[in-house]
Amino acid sequence: MLKSLKYNWKYIYSTSNKIATIVFSLWGFITLVTPTDGMLNSIENWIVRILIAILILAFIYVTIIVTVTIYSNRKKEIKVFNLHSNHSLYVKYGDLFNCGVPDERKNIAFAGNRCFDTIVDDDLVGSSKIHGIALNRIYANGERNQETVNREIQKNLSLHGYKKETIGKTDKRSGNLLRYELGSVAEINGLQNEKYFVLGLTYFDKELRAHVDVDDYIKAINSLIKYISDRSQGFPVYMPVIGTGGADAGYVNDLIVFMIKTIELYKDKIDCDVYIVVSEKEEKLGLMNIKML
Repeated sequence: MLKSLKYNWKYIYSTSNKIATIVFSLWGFITLVTPTDGMLNSIENWIVRILIAILILAFIYVTIIVTVTIYSNRKKEIKVFNLHSNHSLYVKYGDLFNCGVPDERKNIAFAGNRCFDTIVDDDLVGSSKIHGIALNRIYANGERNQETVNREIQKNLSLHGYKKETIGKTDKRSGNLLRYELGSVAEINGLQNEKYFVLGLTYFDKELRAHVDVDDYIKAINSLIKYISDRSQGFPVYMPVIGTGGADAGYVNDLIVFMIKTIELYKDKIDCDVYIVVSEKEEKLGLMNIKML
């Protein structure tokens, strides 16, 4: 509970003050009808009476703070704002690949590199990164392998006509040597009723370190949200806080605020529920503070 108080203090402070204002206003109204200060009449020392009155008010206020903090600690999902056609944007704690109703038709959006590599070897694509986890889920199913998925991605990218350039082995020692334009999105099948929207975000240096600068990050997120508005087909979209993994584009608090603000620009065009899914390890995010945006 202390962690919730620490990371959600803005929401807790603001909400507690609002509730306290209502409580004390109601109390003030009640005293106009039925005096409530009789309990202090037996105390003749006015200093003691003032101290006790302060303690009573402080106890009420602390009780409100504790109640709001407990509520914040238990809250695992919040609604941020409405989207088009009775849909909404949500932020929630959870596992990206296990959100929603089992077997529901859904879209999962996440970032990869601009070469859209499919080799998960902890050198090219990290097995602990969302990109690698998504690919390994497909491979573990046994019906498709790295080559199959790579062909699916390249085919889908070609359908959209994204610009691309050929790079040499000296620039990238392994993997695909076609680098697509920033913000390209490959749409492929995941497992069962899933669709993956893979965003081309980062580029590799010679040591296969992923990079993206701030300007490119902004453009790429805008491209992904536009793609979601065009291709969600009304089915819910789940995505992580993009840029916190290998891209290391910034702090989770800053990135999620930017993602929310970008989605807000398209809120009248997005015809599906959108969920930004945050790992519970990212408790410093302060989920309830997002309601203060």
